[in-house]
Amino acid sequence: MDRENSLKIPTAKDLHSHSVTQDQIDSLDDIMRQAVQQELIAGGSFLVAHKGEIVFREAFGYADIEAKRPFTTDELLPIASVSKPFMASVVMVLVEQGKVNLDDPVEKYLPEFKEVRVDQSPARPMTIRHLLSHTAGFWGNQGITPEKMDLIRNFERPLAEAVNGIAEYDLVYEPGTKWIYSGTGYCVLGRVAEVALGQSLEEIAQDALFRPLGLNNTTFLPSIEARKTVPTGYLRQKGKLQRQRSMVEIEDFRFILSGGSLFTTLDELTVFGQMHLNDGVFDGKRILSRASISEMRRLQSPDRPRRTYGLGWFRGDVSESGLADLVFHGGAWGAHFRIDRRRELVCAFLVYQNAVQVQDLKDRLIQQVYEMFPAPKGR
Repeated sequence: MDRENSLKIPTAKDLHSHSVTQDQIDSLDDIMRQAVQQELIAGGSFLVAHKGEIVFREAFGYADIEAKRPFTTDELLPIASVSKPFMASVVMVLVEQGKVNLDDPVEKYLPEFKEVRVDQSPARPMTIRHLLSHTAGFWGNQGITPEKMDLIRNFERPLAEAVNGIAEYDLVYEPGTKWIYSGTGYCVLGRVAEVALGQSLEEIAQDALFRPLGLNNTTFLPSIEARKTVPTGYLRQKGKLQRQRSMVEIEDFRFILSGGSLFTTLDELTVFGQMHLNDGVFDGKRILSRASISEMRRLQSPDRPRRTYGLGWFRGDVSESGLADLVFHGGAWGAHFRIDRRRELVCAFLVYQNAVQVQDLKDRLIQQVYEMFPAPKGR
């Protein structure tokens, strides 16, 4: 396989012309249709690309149940924490451009973090690498005070203001000594990028990654018109799908949640994944160096939690070299995204529903894909 080829997105009549059987294709179709029929989800989409060619790309159910608007493969959706691999990739571009260094102390860009403390004692300096790998010393996303939660969930204030508020709190552990999944750290990361380049994070991300990859719909700050097209968010309560108020309804949408508020489409998510699978190249154009892609796949935390973490990625199927051959990320609103190097697969799953409620569906889809494309024996 020439991994520098662009992702081939065939028409519907071409989708089944690959080595997989019709029954296997139909099984993915059946899994999604049953989920809609059983009202497990309102609607969603799933895409599987193997060796740079799409073998499955379908949407099911409704983007809006009440309006009977079908869910399509072109929907613009918020992907929550699936934003983190994108944000990490933006930072790696900045590293390659010499704008920042992975081991730069955060206080170099944000002086408010110069005297951060742990247990009332001065903490060691946190670095950009720590922010990317959830080892910077920040609290997690669960069980925190309303004040701390507001710093990463209030979309009506700028990122700079939120980060100033974050800096007022002590850390919960010494940077570099522990792994705690933290959206707060990614907010600080986004602000570091803004200060380093003197631009908004949206402009930085567009220049560094989105435009070079041709991701014309991917954005942290969709227009009001674009947000009106976003599918309705649902929550399953007492066996019924109920509409939920979502971030797309916020009028004064100013806050960029660096690791959690990106909007994108099924195809653009897959293009991003194919670039990573191609070791940084897409459509003959180098976006990231092979070294940067490898560093993102390398273990970055000092301990080994149940699912180890690199730079912006959860890791699996780790080779003897220490590089993960499987990288993946999920989001709180149900999106799931994975790149399996040994199988040469990119899988993208989009819904707009609580991730816990769609986990079984996502797992069934991935299990079926893995049966379709078994991993080669040995390495």
